Amino acid sequence: MNLDPYRNETPPRREVLPGGAVLLSVPMRTAHGVTLGVWLRTGSQDEPSGLGGVSHFLEHIVFKGTKNRSALEVAETFDRMGALVDAFTTKDLVAFTIRVLPEFFAEAVALLGEMLLEPGMDPKLVRLEQDVVCEEIQEALDTPEDRLHDSFSGQLYGSNGRGRPILGGPGVVRTFGSDLLREQHQRLFSPGNMVLSMAGNIMEGFHEIVAETFAMPGWTGPAGPGFAHDDAAPHAAAVIDLDLDEADPFRLELTSPIIQTYFEIGNLGIPFHHEDRVPVFLLTNMLGGGMSSRIFQAVREKEGLAYTVYNYTDMGRDIGLVSCAGSCSPDKLERLEDVIRMEYYRLTSEGIKSSELDSNRAQIKSQLVFSLEGMVNQMYRSARNEILYGRFLPISELVDQIDGIGVDDILRCAEAYFNPDSLLVATHGPVTYPDS
Repeated sequence: MNLDPYRNETPPRREVLPGGAVLLSVPMRTAHGVTLGVWLRTGSQDEPSGLGGVSHFLEHIVFKGTKNRSALEVAETFDRMGALVDAFTTKDLVAFTIRVLPEFFAEAVALLGEMLLEPGMDPKLVRLEQDVVCEEIQEALDTPEDRLHDSFSGQLYGSNGRGRPILGGPGVVRTFGSDLLREQHQRLFSPGNMVLSMAGNIMEGFHEIVAETFAMPGWTGPAGPGFAHDDAAPHAAAVIDLDLDEADPFRLELTSPIIQTYFEIGNLGIPFHHEDRVPVFLLTNMLGGGMSSRIFQAVREKEGLAYTVYNYTDMGRDIGLVSCAGSCSPDKLERLEDVIRMEYYRLTSEGIKSSELDSNRAQIKSQLVFSLEGMVNQMYRSARNEILYGRFLPISELVDQIDGIGVDDILRCAEAYFNPDSLLVATHGPVTYPDS
């Protein structure tokens, strides 16, 4: 009996289309539908100076009609097919995805291709969408954790493009005219900047349908930003590098008329190609991932200081961060900070038991294996591997890396990235403390 079926994983079929777009496909015999993602290899951190938010705006504007159809006609056609359409922008990439029944696949792909490759860019609709995106920006500013995270990451990342808000600012968004958007569309939607990922009930002819829609052999526009994948690039251990002339370089405080205080307590981390990637994932989970994690137990279960508290890591192409985030009552913040620092100190001073490391290995390996289930997960995974690593990463390879991490690796990363004496504490809370 094979107890590790994931070790027999078949890589996606990979083809470079005329023009340079990469097409990946993962057939799944048990799937009833099929999903296709059109991914751009670049995100908000790659935007030109002065155009912060243009990737996200283009994500919006391609839905506002093509050269031959209105926005309503696009929406009605997708709805008629029962297609589930989504799009999102991150600091690393932009993605457009559809899920559809096989009988509608050809029509859905044709419409998606028309929408992405031939947007109308009607000036009136551009101005209208400027209003919509500005509303979205204001909504984010009204969301305490979003506003705090943008300030926290901006302080840590400094001038690096990863520190810019994905949505951009209202003043810049208002400058996005049709001509500028066409120019940026040509740059971002160039075939060399595209990855097409398909998974599910892939029937005969589906591969050819996608290839014909997104092959651009006569492409004469810019080649697209493109980025090389260099696994051997050296990286030094990261520490906060703030201006020590400031009154308190390790604190950042925002105030709003809200009740809870939201917090981010962290440090610069590592990019996703760093040799410490896997031990940092394990360490982050150990500190504030599962219900038995150290921070969750110490902050919530033992002292009741917060309802929401967790650790996470953000790994980009050339920089990253680690953080403990959540919210608490303002009068509990000081004690909560002390508890988090004590847990970080206890980890490095007392070490960890092999049983704790084994438990966290099992949690991370389970998450990886579970990611094999579902056609959307497979579509996402194939595309992200191609974009972030330039190759297919078998689950078995990642599992072997996790099994190879020892206690010394965890402690070394704890000292490098979770030093309790070099943490930026960012808070967003009420102007005055409530009476009770």
